[in-house]
Amino acid sequence: MTRLHRSILYLGLIATLVGCSAMRLHREGENLLNEGQMEAGLAKLEQATKEDPSNLKYRTEYLNRRDSILNQLVITANSEREAGHFDAAENYFQTVLRIDVNNSRAKAGIQDVERSRKHATLLDEARELYKKSDAEGALQKLQFISVEDPNHRGMKALKQEIEEARAKVMLATPTLNGLYKKPVKLEFRDAPLSMVFDMLSRSTGINFILDKEVRTDLRTTLVVRQAALDDVVNLLLTTNQLEKKILSNNIVLIYPNSSTKTREYQDLMVKAFYLENCDVKQAMTMVKSLLKTREIFVDEKLNMMVMRDTPDAIRLAEKMVAMLDLAEPEVMLEIEVLEVNRTRLLDMGIQYPQQMTLAPLANAGGGALTLRDLRNINSSRIGATFPNTTLNAQKVDTDVNLLANPRIRTRNREKAKIMIGDRVPVITTTSTATGFVADSVQYLDVGLKVEVEPNIYLQDDVAIKVALEVSSIVSQITSKNGTQAYQIGSRNASTVLRLKDGETQVLAGLISDSERETANKIPGLGDLPLAGRLFSNHRNDHQKTEIVLSITPHLVRTIKRPDIAASEFWSGSDAALRTTPLMLQPFSKPASEERVSAPHSRKMEPVAATPAAKEDRAAAQPATLAGLTWQGAKEVKKGEEFQLALRLKTDGGLRSLPFQMGFDPAVVRVLKVEEGEFFRQNNGQSSFTHHIDIENGKIFVGAVRAGSDAVAGEESLALITFKAVKPITETSIRLLAATPVSGGDKQPELSLPDDHLLSIKE
Repeated sequence: MTRLHRSILYLGLIATLVGCSAMRLHREGENLLNEGQMEAGLAKLEQATKEDPSNLKYRTEYLNRRDSILNQLVITANSEREAGHFDAAENYFQTVLRIDVNNSRAKAGIQDVERSRKHATLLDEARELYKKSDAEGALQKLQFISVEDPNHRGMKALKQEIEEARAKVMLATPTLNGLYKKPVKLEFRDAPLSMVFDMLSRSTGINFILDKEVRTDLRTTLVVRQAALDDVVNLLLTTNQLEKKILSNNIVLIYPNSSTKTREYQDLMVKAFYLENCDVKQAMTMVKSLLKTREIFVDEKLNMMVMRDTPDAIRLAEKMVAMLDLAEPEVMLEIEVLEVNRTRLLDMGIQYPQQMTLAPLANAGGGALTLRDLRNINSSRIGATFPNTTLNAQKVDTDVNLLANPRIRTRNREKAKIMIGDRVPVITTTSTATGFVADSVQYLDVGLKVEVEPNIYLQDDVAIKVALEVSSIVSQITSKNGTQAYQIGSRNASTVLRLKDGETQVLAGLISDSERETANKIPGLGDLPLAGRLFSNHRNDHQKTEIVLSITPHLVRTIKRPDIAASEFWSGSDAALRTTPLMLQPFSKPASEERVSAPHSRKMEPVAATPAAKEDRAAAQPATLAGLTWQGAKEVKKGEEFQLALRLKTDGGLRSLPFQMGFDPAVVRVLKVEEGEFFRQNNGQSSFTHHIDIENGKIFVGAVRAGSDAVAGEESLALITFKAVKPITETSIRLLAATPVSGGDKQPELSLPDDHLLSIKE
């Protein structure tokens, strides 16, 4: 063996050993990655690429796996940072840097973790200051966070909470103390009005300040028994053309009810209404016409209305807009259209020739016939041509069913159309005197057309205007100038139905029945009795078509009429808007008969307040008690799906219960949210909607009992299916908020459950 051969052999052995080593390293790296040891597995894959640099497969797979793992680690780290787990987030970023020292995302992530730690400390300090009623100090702490991270969720939430609380304090109107609502007994005979207010101030502790333009010579006569003090004061002011302004809980300003003083003393508010369902122009027209509001602005893009008026006018506008801004009812119409075609064809008999063709034969020379040749024409010079004789024996039975089953969802009093068929072009040619010719194309809808317009009523009734048309092309007609036209056969029906939710109505009887009989006979022979069938051919064609329509309404959202408290309320007089009427409220228990005389009047003595009989009865009736509990697994494995049930128990009737849940999106993932059986008890109808905010880890659920009846008992309210994503010692699924609505006037008392604690194993 030569030296060259030995060198080649040695190189081959080395290459084989290197390839085997690289393969072993690559296989070990894959196994480590499958076991979850990311750093060790990537190190093995990197060694395999160094052992065999020429192997592009190893290199490509190493780079792809590394980039995928790094990206996943960065995403997990950011999720941990947003959840407030700063140590875990920093560990993930450090792992990224150990794999890729120059990774810019990990370096920036570590800086974000440090900044988030500082922001969390500032946020905790701001919360403590806010709890101590130091709103200004809390806002200053939040300002430092806002400069570095304007979108910080915790900062924005706390800032909004502080601003809403301050707005409530600023917008709150002062009210008088409880003495202003007590029953009194008054008797004044031609007494000066200033003395009346002085006596009221001495007896109740409420200070009345009179404007300098209030006339001091005003006198009044007043005799009331068992009337509320505030009603008496309002009556005094109205009868003497005065008005009041409450300055604090025990100070009232009295001023003349004139336009100048009203503009001077009356406070105005600005209120923005963001409308969801109704048109903003309709809302503006209603407020302008009923409340006589002049300062009003609308934005059609945002569907927003802004008005500036007195607090009482604003309160009235809120109630009026709430009556108008209701979700429009919707209905799902399930339509079935069946077209049945039946054809019976019988073609039987002998089809004899109906004509014979005679033609002169050509001459012997093969040339064309001449007039001289016609002189010598005879039976031997004339050729005869007979068509074939055909025996027909055919019977055809055809049954064709054409079914259309569309479903269409539409709003109340809105038209909906369905067209199933073809659009046939019709070309029209137009020519001018100059010779210019132009073609125009128009389209005809041919096929099945259904037009519906629902009108939803209370008690789940739906009135439906139905228009049905079935058309087809009967024949094609060509005009003298070559223009194509079509003969359209049409059958239509129009009616109005009133159905219950889920009730089915069938419309039938659109029948087209045609029968054609055709006979081809040999004259004379075909008319013979019995034997005539041998000299004739008979064709019977019977066609029958029927259209059947069935329609079933399914209410998606029914009409929700506001309660009487929201649809009927006081609005004051034509001169002054008020949310309460000018009247004296009676009291059920008699007042004390004690009187104290004054020189020219009767002095009033306050009487101890006594609750009305209606309030006594309301207090005697206990409020509806309701409680929520969790039911489901408390320990699952990673990757396992599990279901959690939220159960509701109540001793009184409930009509709806919207609620909000919270979870950790990095630990569990929501797969499905289903309605429970609570609001569907006793075969009742219900509406169930939900929205999952995956990013923030929240579930918003709305559950409403259809109709006016409420439901009680104990059943599941909602069923939520989760999937365990990440192992953790303990995580919580919590109920953030719930707002029950009862079937009566009292607000139900609801107890929220503790957090459902869950452990996820590897």
